Amino acid sequence: MEPRENRPAIRVHAGAPAPFEGAAPLTLTVGAPPKLAKMLLPGERITFGTAVHPVVLLLPAFYLLLVVALSLGLSWFAHQHGGAWLRSGLWPSVQLAVEVALGAAALGMLVKRYFRFLGLRVVATNRRIFAIRGVIVRRITPLGNTALAASTLSQGFFGRMFGYGSIDLPLADGTPDRFRDVRDALQLYREFQAVANGIDGDEWKAAVRQTIIP
Repeated sequence: MEPRENRPAIRVHAGAPAPFEGAAPLTLTVGAPPKLAKMLLPGERITFGTAVHPVVLLLPAFYLLLVVALSLGLSWFAHQHGGAWLRSGLWPSVQLAVEVALGAAALGMLVKRYFRFLGLRVVATNRRIFAIRGVIVRRITPLGNTALAASTLSQGFFGRMFGYGSIDLPLADGTPDRFRDVRDALQLYREFQAVANGIDGDEWKAAVRQTIIP
């Protein structure tokens, strides 16, 4: 009996079967840092990468615009009604203090989420998963297979609509416990399970064991 021909495995986004020759490989959502290439093992290659979805910036941006709109609306109302109580007593000072507080809170939330948007990358190879955190100082952490195998994917209504979600991992030393609002969360979860179970395309290989015992 002649041995079966082994075709090269190519991963696709939609979860369809591996295509035949001539198909394009999966495009990374985000690029992997050059430093990561020096950490790869022989025969290891990058197959997927993702980051936080920009949707996390929408809510604080909406709050900031709402504070500005309310401030302009109150100013217009007070200008149109010169004798109104909005322009007398302690109210103008209270209004200004509330506007500044709400504006600072919304701006702080926007800045915090922007740094979260910049500071997380998740890169998958055919053998391991790397969490890359930080903006100025970057930390590259390979995730343990036990945590990957027990991970849980959660997607809300808008997450399913726009293709983002969160993945929870069991707590262990050195392992991030959650990847919140990441792009292509379903594909990332498939990569988690493929690495944890030693699957490389249509081949089954022994996984690189990085089990972290709590």
